[in-house]
Amino acid sequence: MASRGVAGFSATALRQHRAAASMSQDELAQKARALGARVAGPHICLYEQDKRKPQLATVLALAASLRVPPGALLPSGMSADVERLRLLAGWSQRALARRLGVAQARWSRIERGLSALDESKEHLAAELLKVSVEQLRRALDEQRVALPSPRRR
Repeated sequence: MASRGVAGFSATALRQHRAAASMSQDELAQKARALGARVAGPHICLYEQDKRKPQLATVLALAASLRVPPGALLPSGMSADVERLRLLAGWSQRALARRLGVAQARWSRIERGLSALDESKEHLAAELLKVSVEQLRRALDEQRVALPSPRRR
C-alpha cells in the first residue's frame, strides 16, 4: 500500500533527531499530538522504518517537537525543487494551489514539471514559498530539465 505522505521525508533524519533529543517514540508522539498531529508511538516506529510517510502537518509537528526546522526531516541531498520549496514553506499542495487560484491537479503538474506556472502568479508563488522569483524560476526550470524526454513512436 503506497503512502500519500511527504515523499521526501527522511526516516534516518527522524531517528537521528529523536535520539539526539533523548526521546522515546511514544514521547515524541505525545509532544507532536500536543501540537495537533494525529500520531502515536507505533506511527513514529513506521516512519523511522520508512514503512510509512507522515503527512505535512505531522512533519511540521514532529519538527517542532524535536526543535528542528522542517527541512531537517528532509534529506539534505534533495535539490531545491518546487516540492521541497513548498514543504519547507509549510504548504500542502491543496492549500498552496487554492491560495494561488489554481486547481490542485494543476499545481501537482507544475511541481512535476509537466505544466508551466503562469507568469502572473510567479511573484505570489515566490512570496508564499519564501524565495525570490529567480529562485522559483530556477527550481521550475530544473523540474522541466529533469523530465525524461517523451518517447517517439
